[in-house]
Amino acid sequence: MPKERTIRYKGTDLDIYFTIDRCTHYAACLQGSPDVFDTSREPWIIADNDTVDNVAEVIISCPTGALHFKRKDGGPEERAPERNSIKLRKNGPMFVHGDLEIRNHDNSLILTDTRLALCRCGKSTIMPLCDNSHFASYFDKTAEYTKKETAAIPGKGTLVITLTKNGPFSFAGPLELLDPRGEVLFSGEKALICRCGRSESQPFCDGSHTKAGFTTDEQVTLINRDND
Repeated sequence: MPKERTIRYKGTDLDIYFTIDRCTHYAACLQGSPDVFDTSREPWIIADNDTVDNVAEVIISCPTGALHFKRKDGGPEERAPERNSIKLRKNGPMFVHGDLEIRNHDNSLILTDTRLALCRCGKSTIMPLCDNSHFASYFDKTAEYTKKETAAIPGKGTLVITLTKNGPFSFAGPLELLDPRGEVLFSGEKALICRCGRSESQPFCDGSHTKAGFTTDEQVTLINRDND
């Protein structure tokens, strides 16, 4: 299984961590702080080229978790938001933001994080993360999304994402699921979300992975920056 490749860019008051394979070129960093993030030069990240507070804010706006930071000036580190949210990208991944744990089908802990882009097309080479394979596979889920009975918007708590073997994402914990327009499809404590890309009840699992022979043997080994 491939392991995530993370590069640290050292600054005076803040270090920036770039996890290469998570980047889907969303470009929030390039727009938010072009002096720090500039792909036309080498190195493309210079941590000291902007204020620490602004760099931290821009990094938190990266929805894939490709960018993280550690402050050295005593300033606040990133915290999980008050509410766990899952937002679907049109014909693309889902951006998950919250107090997150990813666990394998045997319940072993793989990763804790605050921001992730999870594959929905079933074609990513770095499962369970998105690698933009939805473009090459012409993943098209523009039909109306399925809505489910919604409970009261849940409070704060850890959202555990279990990678079921050869099956869907199993979400357990307070969550709010949004369509690409930001409309709530579901809020509650449990949801099974398709990751084979074939469900007719998008974004929820309808069992299509079984007929499709979907397998999840090739999964990236996710790492925590605390192990750096």
